[in-house]
Amino acid sequence: MGKITVIGAGAWGTAFAIHLARCGNDVKLWVRESDLLERMKTTRINDVFLPKFSIDKGIIFTDDLTNAVDYADFIFWAVPTQFLRKTVAEVEVPANKIHIVLSKGIERENWSFPYQILEQKFDGRAICVLSGPSFADEVARGLPTVLVSSSYSAEIAHEIQHLAASERLRIYRSDDPLGVSLGGAYKNIIAIAAGISDGLKLGQNTRAALITRGLSEMVRLAEALGAKRDTIFGAAGVGDMILTATSRTSRNFSVGERIGAGEKFSRFKNSMVQVAEGAFSTFGAMYFAEKFGIELPIAEEVHKILWADRDPKLGVQTLMTRPLKKEW
Repeated sequence: MGKITVIGAGAWGTAFAIHLARCGNDVKLWVRESDLLERMKTTRINDVFLPKFSIDKGIIFTDDLTNAVDYADFIFWAVPTQFLRKTVAEVEVPANKIHIVLSKGIERENWSFPYQILEQKFDGRAICVLSGPSFADEVARGLPTVLVSSSYSAEIAHEIQHLAASERLRIYRSDDPLGVSLGGAYKNIIAIAAGISDGLKLGQNTRAALITRGLSEMVRLAEALGAKRDTIFGAAGVGDMILTATSRTSRNFSVGERIGAGEKFSRFKNSMVQVAEGAFSTFGAMYFAEKFGIELPIAEEVHKILWADRDPKLGVQTLMTRPLKKEW
């Protein structure tokens, strides 16, 4: 058991705070939005991001970031990737803390994964990535889920594995935080593609093809970055992609479905309550594709559809008429 702070009261941060408190830990949840904070203190419900769940009375809410990080031995970062660097810069964190990354994505401007943002701020202190196929509401409900605890320190990966595991949350260990982070980011891009396919009513064959070829892109990028191929074929890679690319519960899948049904991302992106990280991760995918000289055709088409208003039907045609080649 330990004293824990979760930074970020979105759906995933709130759900994981509920889980950690259920495991017997002392938990503080940092809430950026002051109006939401006041309502949560009164109702014990996060009515914006996780409205169906009552939050344990033992969880303390705060909007004081310094107080939040000073309180904890373990800091779980659940801030959307595009805002993580700014949030980290707002506070000085004592050196004796262990940092656990719950965020997924690729930072648009600096091409960094979330754990790398923390590494740059905290100068190689104890950092762990916790990721895998996990919808927030199912974790909050206590449904059986599998995650991966990954760190360059075997001791830290082991400690977080045992801190957060329960009868309902099984956690495996890994020494490949880069591969785990890549899986968590890239699967959202493929989920958008799968949602577009469903919005276009292209059928289950097409969705299966997108997931399979999306896996090949993830493997190709992992090898270029120096991540481990085995990680991509595990829970934090293909496991997370199967979940996210096959369900409307996924924000990224739902964004794609709206686009496939005829909406333009440029017209509704600013009205979204929760961030679809895959949309921003396409910038990182395009950067890496150019840097390493590799083909990421699905990510490229998704990027054009999202950010250049490309016709999704044209994107499908482009993918289907690429030169024929070996599968691997």
